[in-house]
Amino acid sequence: MKIIILNTWGSRSDKEFSDFLIKNQEVDVFCFQEILKGGNGRTSRGELKNSYEFTSKILTNHYGYFAKYPDGSYYGEDSSGLDFEFGLACFAKKIYKQSFINSVSLNDREQKWSDYTGRISVGTAMGIKVLDFIIINVHGIWQGGIKKDTEAKIEQSRRIIELVNKNEGRKIICGDLNLNSDTECIKMIENLPMRNLIKEYKITSTRTSLYTKNDRLADYVFVDNGIEIINFQVLPDEISDHAALELDIFSS
Repeated sequence: MKIIILNTWGSRSDKEFSDFLIKNQEVDVFCFQEILKGGNGRTSRGELKNSYEFTSKILTNHYGYFAKYPDGSYYGEDSSGLDFEFGLACFAKKIYKQSFINSVSLNDREQKWSDYTGRISVGTAMGIKVLDFIIINVHGIWQGGIKKDTEAKIEQSRRIIELVNKNEGRKIICGDLNLNSDTECIKMIENLPMRNLIKEYKITSTRTSLYTKNDRLADYVFVDNGIEIINFQVLPDEISDHAALELDIFSS
């Protein structure tokens, strides 16, 4: 079973994203972050307001699942005036037995933190079950570009772990966690225990040339010991400021 993980950047590069989807239609499961749903046209940032529908029209052999980010999570702006929803999406091939598990917010808008008082954006985890695999697609909270441990991000890891532990099956956690690799937040997930494939495969960057800052790691894949890996790699496609990750595993 092949799984692709990608922060789509709101499908701003829609031609490249379309080509990528067409080329990879045989992939079994896609886990996307920064997907917009229900609108028309583009945002002021160039994102497709209907990127979920755009993707669905290409991946016709897949069922789609969408989970909205919490209110106020579109770059910290008030969500009430938006003409689209902003969130996560998974697409899984229709040939597989599958179901939507749940989605959880990784932050509460009204929560106050002693170590951070600025804007918080995104922050959701969604789970689907495909065969006996529990796949948790995550977009970790954005706190002004901070990728070290904070109170909010410790709570984020706790909520991800709680979602994982509520479900029986072989576990995969993947997505854009907005975290450095040496954080306690990452160690909390590793200690489930789970294998950190970014560390195991010595990946030094999950970014493309469209990202110009120095911190090159944001995206992670964790698997439990019950999963046998065929291959794991960072794909070279320039679709977003994030690179796509591809995980190939034995499904039997």
